[in-house]
Amino acid sequence: MKIQFGSGSTTGAAGRSAGGKGCLTVFFLVFLVMGSLFAILIVGEAVQETLVWFWSETPCTILSSGVVETDTESEPYRPEILFEYKVDARVYQSRRLTRSETAGLSYDKARRPSDRYPPGSRATCRVNPENPAIAVLERQFPWVGLVVFFPLIFVVIGGGGIFFTWKGMPGGRKEVGEVKSISQRARGAAGLGKKIELVVGLIFAAVGGGLSVYLLLIPSVRLLTALDWVEIPATVEASTVRSWSTDDGMSHEADVLYRYPAADREWLSNRRSFFPMSSGGYLAARAIVDRYPPGTEITCFVDPGDASRSVLDRGFRKVYLIGLFPLAFLLAGIGLTIHATRRTPETPGRETGIDDPREPAAERLLEPEAGPIAKIVGITLAAAIWNGIVSIFVWQAVQAARSGGPEWFLMIFLIPFVLVGLALIVGIFYTILAAFNPRPSLTISPAAPRLGTRLRVDWSFKGKVSRIRHLRIVLEGHEKATYRRGTDTHTDREAFASIDLADSSAEWEIGRGSAERGIPEATMHSFSSANNGVVWSLIVHGDIPNWPDVSESFEIEIRPLARERLLP
Repeated sequence: MKIQFGSGSTTGAAGRSAGGKGCLTVFFLVFLVMGSLFAILIVGEAVQETLVWFWSETPCTILSSGVVETDTESEPYRPEILFEYKVDARVYQSRRLTRSETAGLSYDKARRPSDRYPPGSRATCRVNPENPAIAVLERQFPWVGLVVFFPLIFVVIGGGGIFFTWKGMPGGRKEVGEVKSISQRARGAAGLGKKIELVVGLIFAAVGGGLSVYLLLIPSVRLLTALDWVEIPATVEASTVRSWSTDDGMSHEADVLYRYPAADREWLSNRRSFFPMSSGGYLAARAIVDRYPPGTEITCFVDPGDASRSVLDRGFRKVYLIGLFPLAFLLAGIGLTIHATRRTPETPGRETGIDDPREPAAERLLEPEAGPIAKIVGITLAAAIWNGIVSIFVWQAVQAARSGGPEWFLMIFLIPFVLVGLALIVGIFYTILAAFNPRPSLTISPAAPRLGTRLRVDWSFKGKVSRIRHLRIVLEGHEKATYRRGTDTHTDREAFASIDLADSSAEWEIGRGSAERGIPEATMHSFSSANNGVVWSLIVHGDIPNWPDVSESFEIEIRPLARERLLP
């Protein structure tokens, strides 16, 4: 029998070497610096867009309007609207529709402003009071500011990682000679962990919600509404593959410009589908262009209520499934937010030396802490959430590689995340195989022994017990503390007692047997509260060659010393 008392050495940041802390600091500093730079740029752009709302309003006259083709492959179409206005008796002209550039891949978006501002019409422009030569026709809501939530994820990861690397768990600096249990350390981490979890949860929910609306909700609604659109003959005016360089390599998009008659006029459009992202690499774009050569007579679908809205393909395609990936961010953010705001009721622990005078049953049949189905479901959900998030970035890296411009930094950065995802997938199969192992059944007497008394354990197995080559059963007492470190919930366990009950390789003793041991008085009884406690468990471990081992844990209650034993 082995009995061990006292607090163990602190693990985590406090036990890392200076070199290890330095490497972690550099790793998290990359997240912090890059996230901060992007956040500053985004906030600055949002501020500039907001200032336009305070510019002076001035009447103007539209001189000309239309769509021009730019020299930029990634933004080939731009609305061209020339207007004239007067400030302090001086006449100015401007071509700015909004403060920021309005060019893009969509011909439809470039055409709509020219429809709103026909030549000769009157409008109201906004003039920069500090420079009257700068004026815009329209003000935009600073939607770009919402994108700041994405780089803030990296800021939180980087800042939190550096903080916990050097400070460890919060709770104040230890005085010389001061020793704290994990329960005391956990209470210091709980408050800050709740706040960090709430911030990260809100960021994940905002990012996931925004992307889900953009990539899933809006395309889905448009697909449904287009079912009632009418078929109209159209002619392909031009078709080409647009190619441009990005941070992730080369991007390619098939641009098919077609003309169709509707509502007593001719319309131009290049909308092929409702999904807002490119559907493949160069070969996929080339195949689309080859299918629609200039001059080809085709059929498009037009909104009967608005002839300016049309599409070539209103059918569902596999590319629309990409819109499901942001749901992982949204669900994770909602879960974190709910968990952070939920108040856990305090469960008062049992005071030392005070016990319920009622005696429990003579014996008790134990149940495992987690059954095989619960284990399989748990690791499957963890693998699905982790790989769902990582797959978004993996897909981006694959698309860049397929286009001929692989992004090596992104691919190297993703390696550890992909390995963790693969390990989780392997863990699913490992857990499924372990579910076919022999199942241990334990009976203890008394049902809830006291400190200083003897505990009897009877065991047996269901299944092919001959597969087990070695069996060990141990009674362990450990302190348990649950707390939040950053955005993650951790449960630390420190064993303070270990009592061997069985250790055998004999087949006749492995399948069925019993053992009896005394529980020392000078130890701690079972204790439970909201975030920490003392837990006693019977650990059953059976070695199976070339197969997942039998590993089960059965929690039991150890009561305090009897009242008469406490009296002097």
